[in-house]
Amino acid sequence: MEIMRDNMKKIILFFVLVFCFCSGTQAFCSENFNLSEIGFHKKTDIAPQIQIRNIFENYQKYTNSHNLDKFLNLHDSSYRSSDGYDRERLKELAQESWKEYPDVKYSVKVLSVDVDVDNATVITKETLSGTTHTAVEFVKGTGYIDSESTAIYYLRRCSNEWKIISDFVVSEKTSMRYGMAKFIPMSLDAPAIVAPEEEYTAILKMNVPRSYLALVSIANEPITYPLQKSTDVFRNLKNTGIQERILKSNNGSKNENAVASIGIAKPDIKDNNINVNIVGVAFLSSRVNVVKHKLDNIAPLTEKSVDAQITQEADSKK
Repeated sequence: MEIMRDNMKKIILFFVLVFCFCSGTQAFCSENFNLSEIGFHKKTDIAPQIQIRNIFENYQKYTNSHNLDKFLNLHDSSYRSSDGYDRERLKELAQESWKEYPDVKYSVKVLSVDVDVDNATVITKETLSGTTHTAVEFVKGTGYIDSESTAIYYLRRCSNEWKIISDFVVSEKTSMRYGMAKFIPMSLDAPAIVAPEEEYTAILKMNVPRSYLALVSIANEPITYPLQKSTDVFRNLKNTGIQERILKSNNGSKNENAVASIGIAKPDIKDNNINVNIVGVAFLSSRVNVVKHKLDNIAPLTEKSVDAQITQEADSKK
């Protein structure tokens, strides 16, 4: 009797193995089956961290050389940014930017790379600077544009090829200046993250020479393509050189920018007549992420905080 039970167990085990093998064979033979989906990759001797850092070296190179095809190929077909841009919209933005700012140079510094099997998270510090040929009223000549941002990129590996699938801009400040405005210190500060329909303060700081006047407009604009321009209402800059405005964020459908439009004027008094000549124009923006589930005490992500976090993690592994 005991022998019969053992034989029966062996028969049942045999049928289980046959069933599993047949089911697995059907799965492997499916037309839509992709080996990369279960972790099979092309063999490579290059560590994932090095592969990913090479991607961002190429990101910088292709951006500065305006190589559209290779730039787009760094992004997966499913790519979508935190602002809702897909790869086709990214293509349009790149073409437009390179046309308006042909002399601008871009640089990217990788602060950290975190790899989890087939997924990776990369934190970067990015800058761009150069001349712009976009014309503005009142002031002739080219302008100067500069920008600095911190971003998080999300990558996925498929058959050992890494692609960017999304990105999130943590903070970004951009300025574009013409004429006299190129030489006047100025900055615009706004919170990096707010809740929908939340009031926040945008603060403009300028050091305008006494013989000049500054007219200032501060507003907020959703990050959309094409751009939805806000209505400018200009006011005289206060004597302190600090201008504040309380803004209300949108309903959470878009991230936005706090934007300051600035005109620098030179009064000319002759025979009790005052003529005001516009000698400089500037546009400053500070990114504001509108997040529905905002953390109240979120710590700002900076290069120093990222470096400190990396050092702390390294020390904990010793």
